[in-house]
Amino acid sequence: MRVRSTRWFLSFLPSFLLCAAPDREGTTLRAWDEYRVIMWVGESPGRHPEKMPLFAQRLRDMGVDTAMVHGGSASPGALLANHFPYYVENVVNRGLCLKWNSKVRDWDAMVTQWAKDGRQENAFVREFCFDDRVWRQWAEEEMRAAARKHGIHQPLAYDIRDELSVTISANPFDYDYSPAAIEGFRSWLKGQYMSLSALNGEWETRFADWDEVWPFSTDRIKNRMASGEALPRGSPDWRSLQQLKFDIAVARRESTRWNFAPWADFRTYMDVSLARTLAGLRRAARDIDPHTPVGIEGTQMPHAFGGYDLWRLSQVLDWVEPYDICNAREILGSFMPGRPILSTVFESEERAARRRLWHLLLEGDRGCIVWWSEDCIDWRSDSCSLTPKARALTPVLRQLKSPLARLFLLAKRERDPIYIHYSQPSIQANWLIESTVDGSTWFRRFSSHEADHNRQARVRNAWIKALQDLGWSPQFISADQLVQQAPDSDEPRVLVLPQSWAMSDREIAAVESLLREPATATRLRPARIVLAASTPGLFNEHGRLRPQSPLERLFAVSAKATPCARTGMAGSTTQLDIDLTEFPRERLKEQPNGAFWKWLTDQVKQGPVKLPPEARVRVHRFRAGEALLVAFERNVDYQMNEDLRQNGGNQALEKPVELTAQVSEAAWPRHLYDLDSGSYMGEVDRWSFALNPWRPALFALLPNKVPQEQVVEMLINWAMESDPVKTVHSSRPGPG
Repeated sequence: MRVRSTRWFLSFLPSFLLCAAPDREGTTLRAWDEYRVIMWVGESPGRHPEKMPLFAQRLRDMGVDTAMVHGGSASPGALLANHFPYYVENVVNRGLCLKWNSKVRDWDAMVTQWAKDGRQENAFVREFCFDDRVWRQWAEEEMRAAARKHGIHQPLAYDIRDELSVTISANPFDYDYSPAAIEGFRSWLKGQYMSLSALNGEWETRFADWDEVWPFSTDRIKNRMASGEALPRGSPDWRSLQQLKFDIAVARRESTRWNFAPWADFRTYMDVSLARTLAGLRRAARDIDPHTPVGIEGTQMPHAFGGYDLWRLSQVLDWVEPYDICNAREILGSFMPGRPILSTVFESEERAARRRLWHLLLEGDRGCIVWWSEDCIDWRSDSCSLTPKARALTPVLRQLKSPLARLFLLAKRERDPIYIHYSQPSIQANWLIESTVDGSTWFRRFSSHEADHNRQARVRNAWIKALQDLGWSPQFISADQLVQQAPDSDEPRVLVLPQSWAMSDREIAAVESLLREPATATRLRPARIVLAASTPGLFNEHGRLRPQSPLERLFAVSAKATPCARTGMAGSTTQLDIDLTEFPRERLKEQPNGAFWKWLTDQVKQGPVKLPPEARVRVHRFRAGEALLVAFERNVDYQMNEDLRQNGGNQALEKPVELTAQVSEAAWPRHLYDLDSGSYMGEVDRWSFALNPWRPALFALLPNKVPQEQVVEMLINWAMESDPVKTVHSSRPGPG
């Protein structure tokens, strides 16, 4: 655990242009047009002000170009005196992160005592309520004060708070039953339901007045699940709950048992509440300093608890530093195109740091935060010498500031029209289904456990990794974006529903529209394919089990994580009898079973730059003018655990491999350059190379031959001159 004290997608514009362009509020942010290496600064510089010039020089020696100050009231004077840029961290230090300045810092002890004391609902009153006007006004003033103090110095960014959460991390607990939160929840519900009668009908409750409306706690919804009663009393029969299985046919005969709406609506409101709070805090800073981006650090995995609806959060942030747990980085990368995303460097070994930071740069990261100055500077030495960790990281950090790295920062990423559905209601429903086995100890299903054991997260990762192994660059699509799609577009599309248990009627209509043939046969529309695991849309967006999903006529009725594919409304459904939860582990074996790759290739073909899927190589494609840039890296699993260490298991991919890549005919033969060496490799449509498992292989394919010693410089100029408005979709997934 890191400890810190203090409608479809828009065109994928280059990040350096988007960051300088007006945002959705009409504010022009300062351009973030280079890779920033940031040092997270500990307490020693403040204790040794006489060493500040040495400290600044050692940071420069490492390749660090930005430091930080703790909190909005901190003075940046020493950094400014040494001409060192900075960002402002942890501006709001009370209320957003309960690990600090709260009564529940020892979360384990708190929830253990709650269970011993009879599991009372009065414990669900959060010490700091996001609906409390007094706290909100205080927090917004903290942001304004920080902007007044620092705005004149043009800091890189404002960080509202690190590791914030409705609970702690994404741990399950029924915050917030504060009076103000309940009042806010009731007001929000009036916008979701036409009447109290409509709410009672959906929830299967009998409230006589809006002022009586009360959400189901997790214990109470589990009591409904265990008993099958709409309004159960007493405590759940935990043994019965543990034996409960989600069998669709049985569940429909006992539908009340599987009506999660009184619980799920409240979880959604908590997501809304956090996002709304962050929007207000961003707006407060913008009122004073409209040009400095405002964001957060240390975000968690997508989850039913903690406020971690990543789509909602992405809509209220200018930048983010996510913990890459359960594909969080890839999800936020899809939802925040062009906005800066950073990562924290915990590695102390050069190879591991180089591999991950280059991977993230190719994914679109615009910087990194090195943890931390206390590990990198030897404060006991008179010269503030660099520690072994700092010396190991230095060549990596310097390489990330090189012209070659800048080329990939400026080039236009190619993404493919393969969209993976992100559904927060499905995450909520899935949590209740998966946690039945925990019985009365559900509250100990900490996010550290969830990161390693959540089956739905494994299914999502299986689709991502398999599609990447086939050479595609998929992206995520939210429920809001799905329903705003243009159904008659000529774009070929693949939609992946990775255990999308809960979907609105509008989402289901969007899926049907995607598969439906055009009304007139005046032109042939490209292939539209929907891939799924488990029957999608079994629940509605409130978490209530439907009598029948409208998508059952397209997909088999099953709760198993079995992949299936549908091409067109009139086509047939193709299935593969495997468990997708096992694929992320299977693909990391020395000799993996290739059945899923073969089946998926039959559905969507391979990407435009082809390698054997069993090579497990990630292919990144970029455009710089008319040049195609291609980066290859071993497609390791970068899943981070709750202790912020990378999970193991990638040993089979940590060996050099000889490869032959082939570019699709549509690209024509091109003049090939190895960008690492700068060497010219001839006019080709295929080439062989050795891939180092610890660094990417970088190539450029140009329409004309150029002097090899000038190729990187020329490509940078082409990237900067490229038309930023054009969306690049050079590939067409689908049947051959």
